[in-house]
Amino acid sequence: MGFLIQYIAQYSPWIYAICGLVALYHIYKTWQVRSERRQALFSLEREKALRELFSILFVSILILFIMGITYFSSEILAPEIESQSTIRPISTSTPIVIQSPPTPLPTVQIPTETSIITATIATPIPTPVEVVIEEAVPDTPTPVPAPVVTSVCPDARAQLNAPPSGTTVSGLISFSGSAIHEQFQFYKLEYAPGANAQEGFVYLSGGNSPVTNGLLGQFESANLTNGNWTIRLVVVDTTGNFPPPCGITLNVQN
Repeated sequence: MGFLIQYIAQYSPWIYAICGLVALYHIYKTWQVRSERRQALFSLEREKALRELFSILFVSILILFIMGITYFSSEILAPEIESQSTIRPISTSTPIVIQSPPTPLPTVQIPTETSIITATIATPIPTPVEVVIEEAVPDTPTPVPAPVVTSVCPDARAQLNAPPSGTTVSGLISFSGSAIHEQFQFYKLEYAPGANAQEGFVYLSGGNSPVTNGLLGQFESANLTNGNWTIRLVVVDTTGNFPPPCGITLNVQN
């Protein structure tokens, strides 16, 4: 389900464009059908025109529904899915008890004049040995916050301070800076291939709380091919608008 929502969010501009073209065609079709209905002389022609109007109305409602689903998925569901934190399972030590099989008790026969007396010599029963095997948990490296540097972003409300633009990176990348607004709703980090890209951006990370000179998100560079990539920060307000995004170019070398 998450993959479908991300797919809709990625191609939402194309979906809007197709729906717009279909809507324009049906507006023209509505004008044409109404003209034919006014000029119709027979009732059958008027009924046919009326059926076509109802068909156009149904298609219009369907277009509105598709556009609503696309907006809800790309602007609300997709940021929520990406902002969810991943909980790492913690392994626990499980004691394993190893018990040795009971040792049979030896018997000693003591002969007498009339009978043989059988005696049993008690042997101490070994105490079960408890062996605790602990699973090795690899140490997760703690990312070191990058130093705060002066950004060249056009708006102070969307600032990407680290890593600096033009840096060669590999492994886990930590993005720090500021994402604030007087009517703050959420922020998102996006990436696109090439240096100083202007389109083709895909959602990378984001959050629903303002950040001031702090960690904005992290990303594993192994998910990208080697070469130049454009990373930009977009701060969205409650009206759906946003100030000029802040973009940097990174050289990925895995």
